[in-house]
Amino acid sequence: MVATPNDLTQLAGQGWLRPGESLHRIFERRPGFLASTVAGHSRVPHAPVNPVPTCTQPVSEDYPEPSELVARGEHLGDEWVHDRGIRGWATAAEGRQLAVQVADVLTAGNGYAWLVATTQRLAVVIPARFVEQPPAPLVTWWEQPPSAVRGVRDVVLGRTFLGAPFAQLDFADGSTLLLRR
Repeated sequence: MVATPNDLTQLAGQGWLRPGESLHRIFERRPGFLASTVAGHSRVPHAPVNPVPTCTQPVSEDYPEPSELVARGEHLGDEWVHDRGIRGWATAAEGRQLAVQVADVLTAGNGYAWLVATTQRLAVVIPARFVEQPPAPLVTWWEQPPSAVRGVRDVVLGRTFLGAPFAQLDFADGSTLLLRR
């Protein structure tokens, strides 16, 4: 069973949120794999380049595989946004940058980890039932202060009339993460 935004809000309210902290935005889980371009080299799907925690559950069954065209890098520009096997794309000059760190832990979460923004932090969290951790409703796998993000905006990408809706996170270190909305 995969957590919903309402489940995540409830779990966060059960001790994960700090005093005075409130949820600002939940970047909803969407089926599909993350992809990345790091130092000019694309990987579809993304493979973590930094150490990551372990999820006890296999990759969610509702994940469609990326198309061979996108996996081979034969797409043009943002055509990849029309591939339902791709949830988002991290772009960075090097593997230590924040967009890659987020992509690493979201990938390690096998579809069960969430990116959330609060009034005090940006974090990747996972319900404790999917990890081997002490009892807690929600486990933080990665976090940064709000200043780590230069901006977040909703964008429409693609090559169709309506396009595909994404959230774009621009990190202070120059890296970018696009997540399907």
